Amino acid sequence: MASSNARRQLFISLAVLALCSGIGFGLTRLVNPPEEEKKTATIPLIESRLLSTESVRFSIHSQGVVHPSIQTTLVAQVSGLITEVAPVFVSGGVFQKGDLLVRIDDSDYRVAVRQAEATLAASEARLTEEEARSKAEKQSWLRSGRKLGDAPELLLREPYVAEARAQVKAAGAQLDKARRDLERTVIRAPYDGMVRERTVNIGQFLSTGAQLGMVFSVEFSEVRLPLRPADLAFIELPAAGRQVSSDIQVILSQSLGGRLVSWEAELARVEGTVDETSRMHYVVVRVADPYALNSEANVSSGNQLASQNVEPLKAGSFVTAHLQGEEVEGLFRIPRRAVYADGKILVVDENNSLRYRQVQPVYADENTVYVAEGLVEGERLCLTPLTNPVEGMKVRLADDGDVASGFNS
Repeated sequence: MASSNARRQLFISLAVLALCSGIGFGLTRLVNPPEEEKKTATIPLIESRLLSTESVRFSIHSQGVVHPSIQTTLVAQVSGLITEVAPVFVSGGVFQKGDLLVRIDDSDYRVAVRQAEATLAASEARLTEEEARSKAEKQSWLRSGRKLGDAPELLLREPYVAEARAQVKAAGAQLDKARRDLERTVIRAPYDGMVRERTVNIGQFLSTGAQLGMVFSVEFSEVRLPLRPADLAFIELPAAGRQVSSDIQVILSQSLGGRLVSWEAELARVEGTVDETSRMHYVVVRVADPYALNSEANVSSGNQLASQNVEPLKAGSFVTAHLQGEEVEGLFRIPRRAVYADGKILVVDENNSLRYRQVQPVYADENTVYVAEGLVEGERLCLTPLTNPVEGMKVRLADDGDVASGFNS
């Protein structure tokens, strides 16, 4: 009985398994297999242009701080109480050469001049007296029938005459000093200029050597500009200490109130040393009339600057400089975006395949790289940056309109 139940259970299990296998086989016959996707190679579309040489005049860029060409610390040469300070002797005040800036009490120095004059007069009177006595002694000696050459010097009072003459010279020198000291009680402007700062005021007592303030000339301002060693190949600079040519055009500019203001400058000199840290070479450029005091666009009233259209180039301001370099022929102009990190560019051959070219720039700015060697005029330059380009990779060329717009962007 038990064995018949076991056989029946085995038969049922085999039947169910066979039925499931048949259903599964039938379903697989009904479903069509997926079609294989055909792989198609995508050829990138690029912008390009034909390479050609051109002549380029480079503009060398630099930066610097404006400084006066002459700056002076005024110092008192005599001591005394300040009795007057000129209205223009304030920070920013404009003055002319010879203008009064500070006056020191001169009463003691006037007395010293009168005393020196009196001493000189007394010395001259004594010299006249000694010369008269000497002349009388000479005549007395000659009346005795003796030769003048045999007379003793002391008898002829020659030492007394020499002493009197020396006293006259000393008194005259003392009078000159007293007069100079009197003149020095008035401090005048040494040149046309402007006051940077004033450190004294009326009623203040000054000792000899005390500082009165600082002034600077407004005739010229100077800017010291650093140049990279690579920049020297594109600008003809004279040797240090040689006469500077005026052919190099220099433009200084800065942003004032959201607008760009520029000034013309000229090359003043070339420094004879190189900075040991930065390895920079330095030139100095000069701007005439930096505060536009002599410009027709400005009006000077009461020695105060009244600006109309011309902006002053203030001392201490930061400027950007552009120095016009020489014209260089036979250069290829390449957009910086077409140069890869390893210094290579891509050109397209006659089969529309990419080829690498190693280039060495002779000059570069933020947008363009200039190359003299390593390229052939008429080759086609790939302008489109590609990700992981491969030597010999096929490309498609955009039309001429696309090429032009791509290069100028």
